[in-house]
Amino acid sequence: MNLLIVEDDPLIVDVITTIFQIGCPNFRIKSACNGNRGIDLISTFEPNIVILDLGLPDINGFEVLKQIRAFSPIPVLIVSVRGEESDVVKALSLGANDYIIKPFRQLELLARVKRLLVNKQFYEEDLTISCGSLHFGDSLRQVWDNDKPINLTTSEGRIFYLLVKYANKVVSYEELSDILWGDYYAGARASLKTYILRLRKKIEDRTSSKMILNSPGRGYILKIS
Repeated sequence: MNLLIVEDDPLIVDVITTIFQIGCPNFRIKSACNGNRGIDLISTFEPNIVILDLGLPDINGFEVLKQIRAFSPIPVLIVSVRGEESDVVKALSLGANDYIIKPFRQLELLARVKRLLVNKQFYEEDLTISCGSLHFGDSLRQVWDNDKPINLTTSEGRIFYLLVKYANKVVSYEELSDILWGDYYAGARASLKTYILRLRKKIEDRTSSKMILNSPGRGYILKIS
């Protein structure tokens, strides 16, 4: 994952960099101290997400955001000292995906970035994949068994999508946790078990076949013949 920080305060850049070096050590991080440099880096660095300040020395963050949206749907998280409602509304209307006011809470910043990356992953997924008589409708929340709809929650849909995508292969606890919460945590397996039980009831009760199997110590597998 590549993270681009567009921020002119080196202390803030250092703080954000440290947060992600500890919380997401697999991230590659670059920073730009002005808006024009940030726009250039989107093309050359190809970040997966941008953290953008509004008070930049050359062009303001709103203009940077407009220029980004002219050529890229990349998630943009505004981190700014400007907390007026009008600024938040303007940023969101220009295409920002989220907005945090400085001073920010470190774990919250980390969590919001992870959530934006999870959402981005599923905005881009291929809903044409299928599994026997089961296929997705207009979103991950609706699965069809031939012409009969099965309604899922967003989390259930994300889990089922990954199982269908990698049918007959084990999808690890870590992979499933990552698509739900952006990370793996100590209680993830217990939470996943609850989601799987709900999925089994909705999917297997309709199809009258046992499809979602547990792979002890590893994860879950969707078995199809």
